[in-house]
Amino acid sequence: MEMTKKRGIGFAIAATAMALALAFSLAGCSGGQKESSDQKSDAQAEAPATRTFTDSLGREVELPAQIDRVAASGPLAQNVLLTIAPEKMVGLATKIADDQAKYLGSEYASLDVFGQIYGSKGDFNKEAVAAADPQVVIDVGEAKDGMKDDLDTLQDQIGIPIVHIASSLDSYDKAYTMLGELLGTTDRAKELADYCKKAYDETTSVMASIPESERANVLYCVGDSGLNIIAKGAYQGGVVDMCANNIGVVEKATGSGTGNEVSFEQIANWNPGVILFATNGKDAGDFYDAAGTDPTWASLEAIQSGSYYQVPKTPYNWLSSPPSVNQVLGMQWLPRVLYPGKFSTSVTDVAKDYYKTFYGYDLTDADIAELMAHAVPSK
Repeated sequence: MEMTKKRGIGFAIAATAMALALAFSLAGCSGGQKESSDQKSDAQAEAPATRTFTDSLGREVELPAQIDRVAASGPLAQNVLLTIAPEKMVGLATKIADDQAKYLGSEYASLDVFGQIYGSKGDFNKEAVAAADPQVVIDVGEAKDGMKDDLDTLQDQIGIPIVHIASSLDSYDKAYTMLGELLGTTDRAKELADYCKKAYDETTSVMASIPESERANVLYCVGDSGLNIIAKGAYQGGVVDMCANNIGVVEKATGSGTGNEVSFEQIANWNPGVILFATNGKDAGDFYDAAGTDPTWASLEAIQSGSYYQVPKTPYNWLSSPPSVNQVLGMQWLPRVLYPGKFSTSVTDVAKDYYKTFYGYDLTDADIAELMAHAVPSK
């Protein structure tokens, strides 16, 4: 009996010890969880709220660590932003028309229009931009004289950071890489950057194989009279200069999408072998239809041979107006029209690939027919 009693007391003591050990263990786990939670809170507290971004002008701009709301400075920036991060845009520089919305997304067509900082309009609505509260205003394109001071002044006026990202035919890949770092969209940026580099490298490689003397003599005419040209050396005419002999040489090439006005006598003197017709970026038509029946223009070599084309324009002109990333499609379209034997892929191939990659849109046969009705040689 005594033995049984002692054994019972022993079991009781052991059970108590086990309970105490379990309690201490749970307390330790709880303390560990609290410590882990505290550490997490400390780490979150230590996460930087801002960062310094160096833009293409060398300006060091303080920005939020995470960018979710952006505004475009103008049409060039809008075109690029719609391809990399449209969901982050709080407004537009220019209105998206119905035919553009088909490719760009109707959900973005209803965004407010803020206007543009540069260009012929220069109608940037500072109050509307401030009210939309973007975290950054993004400018894309070529650097202009005095731009650094301009952007610094405007940045102070509206209280919103502004950055400039340089872009050109040979640097769209770098522009996208910078934008990916800025916007936190590095995977999407790499996809677009890789496409741009591949397209540029292919085109420059082909053009390097064609002697200057064998390149097409091209004139790029814009507007509804055909008497405005995108001259050699103009920022808007980079693709033509790259892929052909741009014979539209003037004393001072304008950077405007309206081009330089010339006389028909001057065009006749140039007598281009190929003419490209397009709208001038001001909602005007182009001269393509009239050129084929106008008796005056009928004297030109390009018209007589049927070597005149209408530049596709939806959602943007493939060559210019704006001279933005749409030029990457233009630099693939134009040389395939001028030197088709130099490429293993067709205009249709590259158009479908471009629209899918940049706009997430699958071109139908009807779309192709509409876009390129007058953009390729007739069979």
